[in-house]
Order: sequence, then structure tokens, then C-alpha cells
Amino acid sequence: MKKFLAIAAIALIAFNLRTAVSSVSPVISFIQQEIPLPIITIGLLGIAAPLAFSLATQLSYRPARKIGVENTLMLTIVMIILGHALRAFAWDAGSLFAGSLFALLGMGIGNVLLPVMVRKYFPNRVGAVTSFYITLTAISATLGSLVAVPVAEAAGWRFSLGQWALFSFLAALPLISLLRNSSPEPKPETDEGAKAIWRAPTAWAIAGMQAMTSVFGYVSFAWLPLLLVEHNSVSVAEGGLLLSLFALMGLPTSIFVPIIANRFPAAQVWIVIFSGVMGAGGILGLLFAGNSWLWFFVVMAGFGPTMFPLALTLFNLRSEKRSTVLAVSAFGQGLSYGTASLAVITVGVMRELTGGWEAALWLMFGFAMLSIPVALQISKRNSIDSELR
Repeated sequence: MKKFLAIAAIALIAFNLRTAVSSVSPVISFIQQEIPLPIITIGLLGIAAPLAFSLATQLSYRPARKIGVENTLMLTIVMIILGHALRAFAWDAGSLFAGSLFALLGMGIGNVLLPVMVRKYFPNRVGAVTSFYITLTAISATLGSLVAVPVAEAAGWRFSLGQWALFSFLAALPLISLLRNSSPEPKPETDEGAKAIWRAPTAWAIAGMQAMTSVFGYVSFAWLPLLLVEHNSVSVAEGGLLLSLFALMGLPTSIFVPIIANRFPAAQVWIVIFSGVMGAGGILGLLFAGNSWLWFFVVMAGFGPTMFPLALTLFNLRSEKRSTVLAVSAFGQGLSYGTASLAVITVGVMRELTGGWEAALWLMFGFAMLSIPVALQISKRNSIDSELR
């Protein structure tokens, strides 16, 4: 019974980890009818996700060490519910941003602590359960953008944003029964090598993977619907559907990439190359191709973040010690989410200064080219610990 409740809690929490990321940008035009949102404000809404996730990497472990992972996750669910509610009742741009940041901060803490839940309740099924919850996270990103516009048209944008508070409440139900198992988490191991993680070229390569995929993901969630409406002349509804199509491409990669990378080490570099080619090709298609093939190039761009599940897998495959895994995870996430935050706001500034999206798309193309030095380093198959030695 305990394992059933644990898998239910993990599944429902995972399902709520991306809804706040993908549900705002498709309904921006609806919100603007009530609340003035300049282009810079839209950029700030887009920057909320990587900013919150970056902060969450620093805030997650301390409460988990003091009150336990289950109790901490319950607090994050409350944060997510309150954040969704504040967005639904927002009265100005500031309250809309605050609600988004609050919900996303809870989701970011959930990102960090779900692997701890997996290790605690399913120590012999880490790979399978991890693949399962990453897939549900990808589904939540897809569903958030897919239903945003139809629900906004039927019941208004406030209900479209606020509906996710109910799903967050459902996540609390199985977790309540697990609170009695909540105990302080042990401190992670540390050593001198972990402190010098930035000296390892492979750590930089993994961080580069995360930076490229985070930029593609969060810039797209923040700007893609508006970009497609203005640059490619699609309707608002079509922009939301194409964003969901972009997010949907994360499903197969979440399922298969960790398995392939683990079983076939030689395939790791080809995953990097595939990710870079798809990302660059998708961006070039948005720049130059006609609208009859627009869906195809959105699919290509959606495969750009294929390196993301690879990076999560390489935390373990390229580390010899638990302390190294923790160090490279913090290093990669901090660098990638910080880069994504800057990229999201930079894209908004470029759009404001140039009046178009060409400069922003070329910036995305440049990030896709990060796959070249990343592939060169990953092909060496070095461990981070050996590089530090």
C-alpha cells in the first residue's frame, strides 16, 4: 500500500510540474484585454520559470534535511495551489507575475525532490520510475498549452489559468498518507573534487547541454505563440496548438533517451548531434520556410531539447561518486537556468527594438550550435572525477 501511495504521489506531483510554465503564453492576448502587458512584461512572465527553478536548486535541500522530503513536498503543493489561485485572480501585471513565480518556485522544488522520493521508495526501480515521472512532466507541459486557448474561449482566461489549482490539490491526497514517513534527509557527501567541479570539461559539456535545451524550452514557452502569430501569421488558437506540438516532442525523448544512453554509451554523442541538427533546422525553417511546412519545423525545433534527458542521465553515468553527481547537477542547473533567464528577456528586448523576430531566431540558432563543442567533449567518454584528478 505504501508503494502504491508513493507512486501515485510521484505521478500526480510530476503531472503538476510544468502546467504553470506552458499555460500563460497561449492566452496572453486574452489577458491583454483586461490587463495591460507590454512586451517587456511578457518577457518577465517568461523569465519567471527559469528564475524560479534556479532559486529552487538553492532552497530545496535545507527544508528536506530538517523536516523530510514528504513534508517539504506538501509545502510545495500548497505553494503551487496558491500561485495558480493568485494568477487566476490577478488584478495587474505585478500580481500575475507574483503568482507565476510562487507556483513555479514550488514546481522547481518538486523538480529537485522527486528524485529523492524515487530513491526512497523505489531504490531498485530508479530508472523505470524516473522515466515514468519525466514522461508525465512532459505531458503536463503539452497539456498546459493544448487546453489553454479552448478553455479561455469557453470560460475565460482566469479559469484557464486557475483550473490547474484543482489538479495540484489532487496531488496532495496520496501524499498526506505518506507524511508519517517523513524524516530529515542526510547531508550529501562532499569532497575537494566536488568544490572544483567547474574545472572539469565534461561538467561544462553537460552544463552546455542543459543551457541549450533550457533556452529552447523556456524561450519557446514564453514567446513561441506570439512569434508564430506575428512572424508566421497564424491565429492565436493555432499558436497555442503549435506550442503544444513543440512540447509533445519531449515525450518520446523522455522515454527513450535515458535508456539508450545507459545501454549504448557510443550513442551519447549521436544524441547530442541529433539534438543540435533538429534545433538548428527547426529555427531555420521558421525563418525561411513557408507556412505549409510550419508544423514540421515546429516538430524539428521540439526535438532540439533532446539533450535534456541525456544531461540528467549523464549526471550519474559520468560521475564516480555521489558527491560528484550532486555537484555537477547544481552546477549544470544553475548555469542553464541562469542562461535561459537571460535568453528569455533578451528575446523580448530584441523583439521590442527591431519590431520583428528574425534577430531572436538567429540567437536561438546560435544556441543550437552549442551542440558542436558539447559533442566533441562527450565523444571522449571521460568521467568528471578523472578530469578533476
